[in-house]
Amino acid sequence: MDILLWIVVLVLFALSIAGIFLPVLPDTILLWAGFLLYHFFIADPGAGLPASFWWGMVVFSILLYGADLLTNMYFVKKYGGSKWSSVAAAAGIFLGIFVFPPFGMIILPFVFVVLVELLVQNQPFERAIKAGVGSLIGFLGSAVVKVVLQVTMIIWFFLAR
Repeated sequence: MDILLWIVVLVLFALSIAGIFLPVLPDTILLWAGFLLYHFFIADPGAGLPASFWWGMVVFSILLYGADLLTNMYFVKKYGGSKWSSVAAAAGIFLGIFVFPPFGMIILPFVFVVLVELLVQNQPFERAIKAGVGSLIGFLGSAVVKVVLQVTMIIWFFLAR
């Protein structure tokens, strides 16, 4: 039975990594499901994961949720986008989860940023496109950050057990 449960834990971890690129998969929740499955069904009673692990996972989970928004907003600003474009990029990510996933998370922030720069900020087309490209780089940057965070969480899990 333990072997089957370990297989499920490993599959949950693999699906959590896939969830970075397929937003229909709740990446952080899948990680936590693997941790909880181990803690309550595989570990010997009283010998589960320590409190320091759980507190660390809370911090990492918050960072995971913030990675998309923060990196996208940072790169939009870095590529010349306005404060409103940063807000538009965040809104595009959020709406993109529901509209044409997973591509909506890439396309909508780009479109929203370009439209805000053109229509609200009255910027030239080239500058609007440059800010939109910042949103694309932000998405890719957040994917890298999320992979690093999730791999760190998984490694910590194996070290803590």
